[in-house]
Amino acid sequence: MKRVFRNIVIVLACLFCCVQTAKAQWPKKSQNYFGFLFKPLIPFGIVGDRPFKMVDTEIGNFETTISPTFGYTYGGVVRIGISDLLAIESGINYTRRNFRADYNLPDSNIVASDEVGFVNFEIPLNFLVYIKLGERFYMNTSLGASANYNPSNIRSLTNPEGAHLFIFEGRRFRFFTYDVNANVGFEFRTEKKGFFYLGISGKLPLVPAFQIATEYRNDVHSQVAYGRVEGATFAIDLKYFFHNSRKKGTQFKSGPIEQ
Repeated sequence: MKRVFRNIVIVLACLFCCVQTAKAQWPKKSQNYFGFLFKPLIPFGIVGDRPFKMVDTEIGNFETTISPTFGYTYGGVVRIGISDLLAIESGINYTRRNFRADYNLPDSNIVASDEVGFVNFEIPLNFLVYIKLGERFYMNTSLGASANYNPSNIRSLTNPEGAHLFIFEGRRFRFFTYDVNANVGFEFRTEKKGFFYLGISGKLPLVPAFQIATEYRNDVHSQVAYGRVEGATFAIDLKYFFHNSRKKGTQFKSGPIEQ
């Protein structure tokens, strides 16, 4: 636990130093924006979790393969401008990660499958750097951290009324976990219709997300296999930011009052 908090403190300290440096170099205040985020989670093993196999260690005749499938993240996002080329993003997101469990007893030729999902809530804090590509086109990269709340454990039964029962249990390691975020993408800005963003992102957890146990039961005996979900993800980022309306009507101007 101490190691996790130390890593988070280091990331936040780096972000704070970058913000202070940016404010010193670009004193002009930039605008803030509010928008929405949607991220399809892609089962891409190079960045995200890979399929893995769990085997019963006692008898060795019960195998479970856990494979990530498509999930999603959505929520609100706030962008705090530091300068025309620097910003900080935060917000709150809902995430559902989906997995497929394939059960197999090779000696008995018994197979089954199940689909389960893990839900968590996320508060990210990312530092953004922009590269202007044209009058309205920008490229940006970001680095930051996320605090995640894992609300509950999960349990699923396959073939509960039959002679061969399969049980899936996923238990969180902790209520709160932390991730490191990285992102790169492109943004198109308009004056009246807001900002449109398309990019890719990856999340690397500092601790595993869930401990998994799968069990096979029949009238004679039961077999159990163990494993864990690390929680890394790869996603396509879709964002939309509302434009800021200029104030309308008569504005008060400072100066002497004329009689």
